[in-house]
Amino acid sequence: MTITRRLLLGTTAAAIAAPHVARAQGWKPDRPLRLIVGFAPGGTADLVARLAAAEMAKALGQNVVVENRAGASGNIATQAVVQAPADGHTLALAGLQLVTNPGLIAQLGYDPAKDLQMCGQLTALPVVVMASAKSGITTIEEAVARARDRGVTIGTAGVGTSSHLGAELLFRTVGGRFEGVQYRGGAPAFQALLSGDVEMMFDLVASYQAPAAAEGRVRVLGVMQQDRAEGMPEVRSFGEAGLPAAAQMRSWQGICVRAGAPDGAVAALHAATVAAVRSPAFSDRVRALSIAPVASESPAGFDALYRAELLRWTTLIREAGITVQ
Repeated sequence: MTITRRLLLGTTAAAIAAPHVARAQGWKPDRPLRLIVGFAPGGTADLVARLAAAEMAKALGQNVVVENRAGASGNIATQAVVQAPADGHTLALAGLQLVTNPGLIAQLGYDPAKDLQMCGQLTALPVVVMASAKSGITTIEEAVARARDRGVTIGTAGVGTSSHLGAELLFRTVGGRFEGVQYRGGAPAFQALLSGDVEMMFDLVASYQAPAAAEGRVRVLGVMQQDRAEGMPEVRSFGEAGLPAAAQMRSWQGICVRAGAPDGAVAALHAATVAAVRSPAFSDRVRALSIAPVASESPAGFDALYRAELLRWTTLIREAGITVQ
């Protein structure tokens, strides 16, 4: 069965199961929960996880312990979740890696269409497009025109990262060529942008970008979504620039568990994510980072987002012939 067909079947099953999940009640964790994060301590993913864990613990009546398992673009953490008992006590911080890794990693170690159950969304993260001041590019329209004319150089944090896939998405949609220059992470790629070694960069919004923009060393050309981003009111959106929805993207984060967890556990974890998003301790902190706190209406709703994103990015990665070594 192709991944496309399995995704469609999974989405239908989630919709059918939604009323049953909503009715499931009475589940309570009987010991502390583990929240496995596929990235190192100190980054945005780790911060969001720890803020969410503290608030979810209040709703669940048990501690939620964050466990960092970095490596393989987050896939080590995902494998740890799918290998754990399906009892609702082992959680993963879901994110864009769950929908890009299946197209990038040959030996994934799990079936993305059937081995994960999404519980609840926590955030939506804007993806910004920046140009070096030395490039002479001042608008997203100029960037597209240059890419169509002679191509542009893009600094990336590696093949398959959002900094790479954002460029693939834009220029495959509207036309244009780019040369991706890989660096060992987002920070060195950003330094290359500041120095003018590369002309452009696509990246998740981060606190270190604002000072460089204020000093005029980089220009933030736009945010890759329909409307302006919360916390970045001065930055034009792709929608305002007339760029189509097919060229837009937002990253996201949430909570997932191994498929087969009790319906009551999934419902309780969803309720805990909603409580976290609504709490000032979580929402105020993430908004300060220009990240939008976002709650899903139901586990089925978040699962549908996951499956749509999985299909979208797997298709793009395969059509572009992107592979990781």
